[in-house]
Amino acid sequence: MTEEKELARLEGFVATLLEKFNDLQAENADLTERLERREETIETLQDDLASMKDDRGEISNRVSNLIGKIEEWESSSAVSVTDSDETSSDESSSDSGVQGDLFSGETKLDV
Repeated sequence: MTEEKELARLEGFVATLLEKFNDLQAENADLTERLERREETIETLQDDLASMKDDRGEISNRVSNLIGKIEEWESSSAVSVTDSDETSSDESSSDSGVQGDLFSGETKLDV
C-alpha cells in the first residue's frame, strides 16, 4: 500500500508539474505575441517619425525659400518705396498742410 500511495503522490506531483508547464507555455506564447505586436508598433512609429522628419525638412526648405523671396521683394521694393517717399514728400511740402508735414518730420501751421 505504501508503494501505491507513493505512486499516487508521484502521479499528482507529475500532473501538477505538467499543468504548470502548460500554463507557462501559454504565458510564453502570449508574451511572445505581445512582444511581436510591440515590435511592429515600434517599427511603424519609427517609419512615421522618419516620414515626419522628411516632411519637416521639406517644409523648412519651403519656408526658407518663402522668406528669401520676401527678403528679395523687400530689398527690391525698398528702392521703389524710397523713390515714392521722396516724391510724396515733395508733393506734401507744396500742399503746406499739417498732414504732409507730419510725415516729413517738420510741423507747419497755416495761420
